[in-house]
Amino acid sequence: MRKSGSVRGDSAADLTLLTESPGFRFDFASYFSIVSRPAHHDGLCPCRTAPRFRVAATAAMVARMTMANRLKARAPWALPALLIPLALWILWSELGPIARAAPPAPDRAVTISATALDGVGSQIGPFRLTGALALRSEDAGFGGLSGLAAAGEGRLVAVTDAGQWLTLTPQDVAGRLAGVGAARMAGVASGAEKSDLDSEAIVLTPDGRTLISMEQRHRILVLKGQAPPFQPEGLIFHTAAASWPPNGGGESLALLPGGETLWISEDARLAPGVAMALLTAADGTTRQIGIPVPEHFAPTDVTVLDGQRLLLLHRKFDGVSVEAAITLVDLAPVLAGGDSATMRPLVRWGRDAPWPIDNMEGLTLVRAGGRTMLFLVSDDNFNPAQRTLLLRLELVNPLDGAQSP
Repeated sequence: MRKSGSVRGDSAADLTLLTESPGFRFDFASYFSIVSRPAHHDGLCPCRTAPRFRVAATAAMVARMTMANRLKARAPWALPALLIPLALWILWSELGPIARAAPPAPDRAVTISATALDGVGSQIGPFRLTGALALRSEDAGFGGLSGLAAAGEGRLVAVTDAGQWLTLTPQDVAGRLAGVGAARMAGVASGAEKSDLDSEAIVLTPDGRTLISMEQRHRILVLKGQAPPFQPEGLIFHTAAASWPPNGGGESLALLPGGETLWISEDARLAPGVAMALLTAADGTTRQIGIPVPEHFAPTDVTVLDGQRLLLLHRKFDGVSVEAAITLVDLAPVLAGGDSATMRPLVRWGRDAPWPIDNMEGLTLVRAGGRTMLFLVSDDNFNPAQRTLLLRLELVNPLDGAQSP
């Protein structure tokens, strides 16, 4: 359990101060059964059960805390002196004035301008840069791009930190990325807090659903359809994700050709250089695995290369220095029953490289006309000092054994 110096009552990881006090035992399974719905196992819960679940969870937390050992006779007042102020503070914070949740943003056309950037034609590792654009829009919802997927008819779909969906079509001139068109935006989530909206990764499933990884309160939003108007179908919670850092959770999400779902934490580590991930089989069974990552880098998005291999995007971003990297991850050991994948670095670049760089967070693969291309987007954090980049890389040196999914 993550060490903490405070008790907020809005996640199991924040109960350390109380649960680690001598003489107390906290019924974690009972608490989490109310927080996550379903109980202390993985699964899908209807969206209508999710709003304001923290109120019920907080009440359950106070009610189900029991004495494991009697307090010493000389301090019979210690238990109420501790619990009563704490309970009053938690209930006030949860049941005080509730901000009105804004409805999802409307479906709308947006105009996006594109400025061509230098570096096109340069090669690093097995990839050549065939397009580099800085994107801008006057639409107030544009920015914060954090996940990317390829849709039909050459379209790309992204999600944002503000709970919005963006689709656009890259435009080519003489084989080079020259601009984007047919751009639209719409809300995929509603709420009054960042934790209600923080979308980090997107997957379009073969059966016509959309999966979106949501950070802060770590969950996967399941939507019917792959274009507005979206119909919420459910929320997927995993108990193992409760320990992930609030702002370092499921940045990467992938659906494997065999039906498995892979969810990778940005900051949670099983060991130095090994990111924590959850692999869910087609039958719903989930287990924890390790994904090797480069030192000082965090995984931010993933795309499927073939039946057992992935391309994983990483970033190193601290507001001063910034770098990005792409690695080849082989899941063969995991799919055979092991607990850790293998990794091979493919490319790494920073400000001194010929490729543009910013806070790179979105990655997807497109195969067309015998070419294998990667599209990448950056998250500007709605900060005017940063940029929203769209890069296109072509795989010009085949990776050993690469095959179609």
